[in-house]
Amino acid sequence: MGFLEKMPFINPASEDPEARPEKKAEKPTLRVETRTHDNSIEAISLDFKEILDGREAQYDRDIEANPKMEAMRSNLEVHNAIVLGYSTELIDNMDLSDEDRAAAIIATMEHDSGKLASELLEHHTQGMAYAETRLDELIGQEVGGVKVTPDIKQKVLEAIERHMNHPFLVMLNKGERFPEPQDDVDRVVFDADMMANAGFKNVAFRLSSENFLDQDAAKAKENGTAVLKESFENVIQGVRALPETVLSDQAQEITTRIVASVDQIMEYFDENDLFTQLQTEFSDSEGNFNMQTIAAKGGFSLIKKRINEEILKAGSHLDVDPQYLQNFQM
Repeated sequence: MGFLEKMPFINPASEDPEARPEKKAEKPTLRVETRTHDNSIEAISLDFKEILDGREAQYDRDIEANPKMEAMRSNLEVHNAIVLGYSTELIDNMDLSDEDRAAAIIATMEHDSGKLASELLEHHTQGMAYAETRLDELIGQEVGGVKVTPDIKQKVLEAIERHMNHPFLVMLNKGERFPEPQDDVDRVVFDADMMANAGFKNVAFRLSSENFLDQDAAKAKENGTAVLKESFENVIQGVRALPETVLSDQAQEITTRIVASVDQIMEYFDENDLFTQLQTEFSDSEGNFNMQTIAAKGGFSLIKKRINEEILKAGSHLDVDPQYLQNFQM
C-alpha cells in the first residue's frame, strides 16, 4: 500500500542553524510499501490455528461416530500436510490479495474435512457444511491477519466444492465432472490437491487391493517384468499427466520439475533392479507375489517401509529436492 512521506532537506555539513541554507520546498516522495507474509507451514499453522483445531476436533467427532474411520485418519493427515505445503508454495508465487490468500489457506485446510463422515464422491459437500459452520463462528474475527467476512467464507466454500475433478473421482462419477475451478483461490486448492498425487504414494492402493495386484500381475506376465514394476508404472502414468491436469502456470512449472524427478527415480530403480529385488523379499519360495505372500513376509507396513527406504536412497543419490522427496513416499 502506497503512502506519501515528506522528506525535508537537511545540509549535514553544518550544525549551526544560522549557517544552513534556506530550506527549499521538497516534492513529496512516493514510497511503495509491500506487505509480505511468512508462508512457511509453521507460521501458517500458528496463524490459522483456529481452523486446524476445528478440523481436528471434527475428525475426532466423526471417528467417535464411526470408529472404523480411524484407520483412514493417519493417511488423511499426511495428505493434508502435503497439500498445504504445495498450496503455500503456489501462494508464494501468485499475486493474491490478503483476503484471497486467507481464503485459499482456509479452503486448503478444510478441503477434505468431510472425508471421515461421507462417501468419497460426497466429501466435498460435507466439507462445505463443516467449513460453513466453523466460519460462521469466526465472522468478524481475525484469522491469519485478516478479518473473516461473508465474502471470504463464500470463496472458501466455492473452492472446496470445486476441488473434485481428479481423474479418478471423475471416473468413479461415471465420467460426469464436478463444478470447475473459477478463480485463483479455487486454482490454488485444486492444483495443490492434484500435486499431492506426485510420487509413489498411490502404489500403496495397488498393493493393498487384490484386484489391482491381479491386473498388475497379468501385465507383468505380458511384458516379462516384475509385478511391482507394473504397479509403479500404472501410478506413474497419472503422475506424468499432472502438468497437463493442473491449472495455474505456477503449478505447471512445479509439476514439470516434480515429474522429471519421479522419472529419474524410476530409471534408478530399473537400472539397479530394485523392483525385482523388493518383490523377491515379499514373494514365496515359488516366486509368487500377492497379498498373501506380502502378509506372510511381514505385511503391508513392512513392504511400504522397504519401498520408502529405497525411494529415499534413490532420491538422495540423485540429489532430488528434499522438499519433494519426502512427498514422494508411500
